[in-house]
Amino acid sequence: MYRLISIVFIISLLSLQSINAKEIDLVTFETSPIGKYLSYFPESGDTPLTLTDAQNVFNSGQVFTQNRQTISRGVYVEPTWFKTTINNRASLSTQYRLTIETPWLDYIDVYLVNDSGPLQHIKGGDYLPISKQPIFDRFFAVDIQFEKGLTDIYIRIATESVMPVPIKLSTVEDAIHNASNDKFQYGFLYGILVALALYNAVLFFSIRKQIFGLYALYILGFVVNSLSYTGYFYTFYTTHHGVHFQDYMDVSLMITYSVIGLHFGRALLETSKYAPRLNKTIATVSNTIPFIILSLFLIDQLHFATLVAFLFNTSFAILTIILGVVAVKAKVKVAKIYLISSVTAAMCVSLSTAAVAGIFPYNSLTFKAIEVGMAFEGILLAVALASRFRDAQRDKEQAEDFARKDELTDIYNRRGFKYATTELFTKFRQNNECFGLLLLDIDKFKNVNDDFGHATGDLVIIQVANLIANTVRKIDIVARWGGEEFIVLLPLKNEIEALRLAEDIRSAIEKLDTRYFDESVKVTASIGVCITRFDDENLLRSDTVVFEKLISNADHALYQAKKNGRNNVYIYNNETANIRDLKTEGILKVT
Repeated sequence: MYRLISIVFIISLLSLQSINAKEIDLVTFETSPIGKYLSYFPESGDTPLTLTDAQNVFNSGQVFTQNRQTISRGVYVEPTWFKTTINNRASLSTQYRLTIETPWLDYIDVYLVNDSGPLQHIKGGDYLPISKQPIFDRFFAVDIQFEKGLTDIYIRIATESVMPVPIKLSTVEDAIHNASNDKFQYGFLYGILVALALYNAVLFFSIRKQIFGLYALYILGFVVNSLSYTGYFYTFYTTHHGVHFQDYMDVSLMITYSVIGLHFGRALLETSKYAPRLNKTIATVSNTIPFIILSLFLIDQLHFATLVAFLFNTSFAILTIILGVVAVKAKVKVAKIYLISSVTAAMCVSLSTAAVAGIFPYNSLTFKAIEVGMAFEGILLAVALASRFRDAQRDKEQAEDFARKDELTDIYNRRGFKYATTELFTKFRQNNECFGLLLLDIDKFKNVNDDFGHATGDLVIIQVANLIANTVRKIDIVARWGGEEFIVLLPLKNEIEALRLAEDIRSAIEKLDTRYFDESVKVTASIGVCITRFDDENLLRSDTVVFEKLISNADHALYQAKKNGRNNVYIYNNETANIRDLKTEGILKVT
């Protein structure tokens, strides 16, 4: 139905002439729409004309013809009679297929007449279930073998919906070939759109971002709508629900996907941030239209519902372009892609509409222009959505990284330290590797703040953090544990590695010289060390329990280092649960 958005605005009686249409010579005729061979007139009055009545009108010459390939009669028009003449002067035995490629027409009557009188009356349209149509097809179609000489074809069409009349005559062989091509082309286009929709649906259910769900619904909504107005639902879903079921379904699906499309556009471009009035207006219109359509359905005003749907879909195309223009002005990153996709879709809609109306050549490509345009739009919107997703992921990663970093020193904080050590603990457990923990505290740091101020105290903490980070190895993980306290996780080969590293850090801090105007600010640090591995006992414990026990033991060692004079390295012995003074034991050189 999307290709019909503008039909109501196209004057359908351009180039009207009160002359007879040309006859079709089967010897020279090639498969094509036969609009330029048709003469037609609308019925007047409430009583349907008989075939004889229609013949009299055509014979009177008070009929219309046009030079376009298809005839468009607009919305909610009177039942219309069409006539063409087939000249089989060479007695060709070829079987032809007459198709009317609008799947939602309500009543179709085809009469074949020659000089001897009526030959055949074929009925079709939505008022019949597909099982009773002349041919099981998404369009009305009938196979005809014309007798030698002239055969008049009279067609009466009545519908409460839009009446574009792309009547086509082709050989049965060509018709079958074209139908196969149509299925392949539609399948290819639908496949692209469904794949994009399903991918974004998976993203929606994975990360629960509304924008991906709206995109999936928008694309799937268009596919379902396209399946409806192209007649494929009519063949897939054969249960008959009455003469106007297809019309109601087309209007409902057209409105549904358009409403979702506007909500998607607002969400993608984040219109509420820079154009709140436009955002509110579009939201209000989008939420109101479905209720208007439903109300018209309930009072059985299908023609008014169809007209409102066309007006809304015209507004939809315009509003999407407005959204894109406003977003470009607001310098929204994905706005240009969105605007290009919206303009492209609108152009394809116009082309397809013009083809159905007969302004442009009517063929398979122009008829499918809207599906091609929608596939292009879907790909561009997927690119825009992917860009939004990448930006959001990058912002999320930056936010998470910021949340894991200490604001003052730019090394890990407690949260970051636990996050960074998670993978290491898995490795330690799998390989039963030795690892250790250093817990470091700046001695008498309160005096620094009291004597020199907090700004100088912050500078000391920054310098100590940088010193620790530059002293440890790349495989070690350093964090500010809180206040003037730091922590280091060490993958180790043996105990001596940890003790030497701890002593290097202690010694470097002791030599650190922080300037406060003309004064020198000197500090020392006490360090508690604990070494462990995932032995039989630890294997039964969770990583959290092992980690907390390690910190507790290192803290005990740190407490003893501060208690016994500060500026020391003490180690907690896991086997004896004792704390050892490394200088007293001679393990480390006393400075």
